[in-house]
Amino acid sequence: MGQWKNLLADVDDDYLVGISNKGIVKRAYKDKEEVPASVEGMGEEASVKVGEETVTVKFPLGESRCTCPSRSICRHVVQAILVLKESCGKGAEAEEESGGQGMAEGALNQADSAEGDSVQGDSAENASSQGNSVKGASGQGGSAEGGSSQGAAEGAVSQSASGRDAALGQGAAGAKVRGEIEQYPFAQLKKALGSRHLQILHNQLLSGIKPQIQYSSIVTVQLPEQNMVVKLLSPLEYSSCTCHKKEMCVHKASAILWCQLEAGTVKESDLAPDAADTPAFRMDKAGEAAGQMKEFLEELLCTGLSRTSPDVLDYLERLAIISHNGGLARFEGYFRALSDSYDGYFQRKAQFRAGELMEQMTRLYKRVELLEKAVKSGDNNEVLKQAGEFRADYMPAGNLDLIGITMEHFQTQTGYEGDTIYFLEENTKQWYTYTNARPMFYETGRNRKFMEKSQAPWGLNIPIADMAKVRIRLTGAKCDARKRLSSSQETRGEIRGEQGLGLSDISDWYYEDFGKLFKERIEPPRKNWLYGQEEMSKGVELVFVQPADCVKAEFSQTGQTLFMPLYDGAGREIVIEMAYSKEESSSIRYLERISEKDPSCFLGKIYLRDGRIRMYPVMVWKKRFS
Repeated sequence: MGQWKNLLADVDDDYLVGISNKGIVKRAYKDKEEVPASVEGMGEEASVKVGEETVTVKFPLGESRCTCPSRSICRHVVQAILVLKESCGKGAEAEEESGGQGMAEGALNQADSAEGDSVQGDSAENASSQGNSVKGASGQGGSAEGGSSQGAAEGAVSQSASGRDAALGQGAAGAKVRGEIEQYPFAQLKKALGSRHLQILHNQLLSGIKPQIQYSSIVTVQLPEQNMVVKLLSPLEYSSCTCHKKEMCVHKASAILWCQLEAGTVKESDLAPDAADTPAFRMDKAGEAAGQMKEFLEELLCTGLSRTSPDVLDYLERLAIISHNGGLARFEGYFRALSDSYDGYFQRKAQFRAGELMEQMTRLYKRVELLEKAVKSGDNNEVLKQAGEFRADYMPAGNLDLIGITMEHFQTQTGYEGDTIYFLEENTKQWYTYTNARPMFYETGRNRKFMEKSQAPWGLNIPIADMAKVRIRLTGAKCDARKRLSSSQETRGEIRGEQGLGLSDISDWYYEDFGKLFKERIEPPRKNWLYGQEEMSKGVELVFVQPADCVKAEFSQTGQTLFMPLYDGAGREIVIEMAYSKEESSSIRYLERISEKDPSCFLGKIYLRDGRIRMYPVMVWKKRFS
């Protein structure tokens, strides 16, 4: 019995909930008052009769079994554990009473019993035993009252310490499970998580996203993933997760790793991806692709623009496909962009510039040389750096309250077309975007209206175009490093009302003083010639500009570009620029109709070129925010 008492001493309701669930434990307590149960035997295993069922209690308790059809920890097992623990407690009290090892109340009860026994005179042996018991109770320190007070004080201190330890998860059961967690091999956790989930956890740590961890006889971890709760208990093999998997799932591995990070047994640097975790390139395939690229670009540079055949577009498309098949994501985009520039030359488009084409080609040639050098050296990390990746890593961003601002249609040089929705987060005042795009390499007819009417993500029952007109609450949102939102099915959205945009919503991005805008938002362009304007962008840099005055827009026929100067109260200038295209023609006509007497509020992307602040407008408000 003493062995079972020690084994069950730290089994509390939290532990029982961990091996079953809260409903089963609640039902077991109710049945305990109504269903008869008795302990039939104790040894290495304990047999408990619960109603019509027989329960075999083992250690670990998760291995206990019942004769009922349930294959998991049922209410009979939980009731049997409760009855067994209560029985061990009563048996221990009886032993303590007979041996004179109780606290103050027990000593008084035993003294009363001794007095009764001595009066009755049933047995000399009893009398002798009880007399010794009384002597032990009153003969220490010359005062039973003093001894009792001292024992009570020591008991109070002991209970206070144990309560403090329990609150910190340092009780016997809590300390045991914490010890198992801290000693769990990091290599096994990495194997269970895999490189992708390990990278996600590392990104969460860098972003300050941490789980909620509660310590008791078990450790409960509320993971950043939506509705994922892990209960870690001793032994760890019997831990539970809301995904209901019995084996070591990624959620249990994540929970253990978060606890190790909090305890300091694992450091942030241990989570950094190893070289072995990075995707390995087939060097022969990458080298062959780099050789073909270099040879073709040399031929183009030697041939000259005026003698180049229109067939060059087919060759550039072929190199883009070779890049795609070789895992060279950036080079696929580079060659599609170069193809688009050559198409502008053959179509005699007004915005075509021979100097820009030459710069684009020489930049690409230098990149190919760097790729070829990395392949020859066998440096997988350098090849990955030059090649880029097709897919961005999305990490949990928590719950977001988004204000839909506007939608921008785009068509990239790399052959993609679609729409980007811009959002402002109400609490952090940060920009987020959602992009709906599709490749248009081989399509002749492009139906933009069809894309705008497609269904919004996150379970929202509205078209994509209407997302810019409402406020949305996202639960379990995910985004990449550039705040681009994922359309993950795990993310759920709820429409909270109409946009209702006010100055308080956009205050961090609203400017009437262009000098202040320059200091806060304009960064000098990088001096690294190898990178183009699109690659220099770190993310969304939209601003709201409210000019004090403006000049009527003018369209340059030679450059096929619209120019519209804006001025603040001190006469500082921002120039709106918009190159002509079929898609931008309606926007250009709208800007030409804006009155000089009543300047609108402009939302756009700003950049610095030739010493002047310039803006590409995304949206225009005719009202002044206040």
